[in-house]
Amino acid sequence: MKYLISFIVVLALFTNCKSREEDQSPDDINTTKEIKSPKETVQAYLAATNHFDFKAAKEFLIPNKPNLMLLETIKKMEKSLPDDRKSAFLDKEKEASYFEKEVTDSTAQIIVTPNKEATSQIKFKLLKVKSNWLIESVVSH
Repeated sequence: MKYLISFIVVLALFTNCKSREEDQSPDDINTTKEIKSPKETVQAYLAATNHFDFKAAKEFLIPNKPNLMLLETIKKMEKSLPDDRKSAFLDKEKEASYFEKEVTDSTAQIIVTPNKEATSQIKFKLLKVKSNWLIESVVSH
């Protein structure tokens, strides 16, 4: 349980960048366009990171230095995990609680509690960019 919470916190702190459209396959681009709300964006991002699909996770992020560093840290962490531990992260985003703290036409804040027993929370700040919600920053509490 401690490893799961730690991984989600690290994941949240170090993943943030959006890949260019030419680097994406048509299926990846369609995934981004199907996301309609900030909550769905966060859920899709966490699902991608929990499945160690960093290319998909990048779709939901605004590229900036802290986000790029977060993504690289998560990639390194994934490489150091034994295969039997990796399976523990699959579909963990479905156990999480999502609270839409603030949603406007162009900004949103989503608070995620990894599971019912967790005392830590992850705060996602999102911006609407070209009609898509993208994660601007991730802060773990």
